[in-house]
Amino acid sequence: MDLMNIFTYGSLMFPAVMKAVTGREFSSRNARVKNYARFRVKEESYPGLTPLEGAFTEGVLYLNIDDLSVKRLDDFEGKLYERARISAEALDGESSIAQAYLIKPQYRDQLSSEPWDPEHFEKADLLQFMAGYRGFSRTDRTDPTDPSDQSASSN
Repeated sequence: MDLMNIFTYGSLMFPAVMKAVTGREFSSRNARVKNYARFRVKEESYPGLTPLEGAFTEGVLYLNIDDLSVKRLDDFEGKLYERARISAEALDGESSIAQAYLIKPQYRDQLSSEPWDPEHFEKADLLQFMAGYRGFSRTDRTDPTDPSDQSASSN
């Protein structure tokens, strides 16, 4: 089993969303990435990350993510995003290699020019977002061999 770090900058910054998607909790650190900017996806409440020279984006770096959880994250992110290797810097100054979900180049036109604000998302959109994704990692994609996946027998 390979473990990796994942830098999150949008809905997955919120532990409740991360747990709803992966079914697990992970250690995390506040972090940022350089030369990437976060913009709201048009007509959506969530953002996309794209390269932009000189930009900084703050987010959350989740540590030691297992293969099954990465698969669930890949599925959650869908066709607009690709997982890419980046350098993330924890707010204490320590740098780490991580994976992040970037908007694929062919979908960059789906980004608005509006920066995405995590505080606004938390206050205005998080509950509705969670309601829309409730059970995402559950009945249709359970792993009966995964002891942390309690949903295999709950529905």
